Amino acid sequence: SSEDAKRVETVVKKTRWRAARGRSCSPARYYPLELEKGLKFGDWEQQEAPNLHYVTKFSIKDSFMIQLFNGLVDKCDLDKIGVEEIGDCYIAGHKHGDSPHIHPDSNFGNMTLLYYPILDWDEKKWGGGTTIWNNEDDISVDEIDTLEVLKHATYKGNRLVVFDADHWHRAEPVARICKEMRYVVVFKSIADGGNTERLNYYDN
Repeated sequence: SSEDAKRVETVVKKTRWRAARGRSCSPARYYPLELEKGLKFGDWEQQEAPNLHYVTKFSIKDSFMIQLFNGLVDKCDLDKIGVEEIGDCYIAGHKHGDSPHIHPDSNFGNMTLLYYPILDWDEKKWGGGTTIWNNEDDISVDEIDTLEVLKHATYKGNRLVVFDADHWHRAEPVARICKEMRYVVVFKSIADGGNTERLNYYDN
C-alpha cells in the first residue's frame, strides 16, 4: 500500500551508510562500464578500481526486514514461485559517479528480490534501473556482450523486481543531474524449486 511504501522509504532514508569495500568490491571479474569508442568488453583487461557503492547489512532476523519481506511475498503472491525465506538482506545505494559491477547473486539463495523504495524517483531523467541478462552456463563477464538482455527494469518507487539469482545483472548508473542516492532493498531469498519458468506468469 502507499502508506506502507512511505514508511519503508522513511526507514531507508534514515539508514546510516558506509562505503562498501568488501568481497563485492574485489577487482576480480570487473570490467569498466564506459568503453572507448569501438571497443567491446572482451577488449579490456580486468580493472583494479573498486566497486564503489554504499551498503547497510541487516540480520535476517531484523524485524523491519522480516515485515517488509513477508509483506512483499504476500502482496505479490511470491509463494506461487516457492519463495519461502530470507537468505541475506541489505540496503544498497549508489549515486552519480559510482559504477556498480556486473555480477550474479550466487550465494545465500536462488532468487533475488529488489525493492525500489524511493517513491519520487524520476526514472526518465535519473536512470538507476537494473539490467538483467539471460544466463548461460560457464559464461564469464568479458562475454556479457554476447548475452541477450532479459529485462531492463526501470527504477519506479514501490516496484519489486524478482529474478533467478544466477542471472548476471547490474544496477544502472545515476544521471549527473540527479543529486539523490539511488537506494534498493535487496533480499537474497530461498525459493523451493525457484526458476525462471515459474516467473512466466509475471511477464506482463
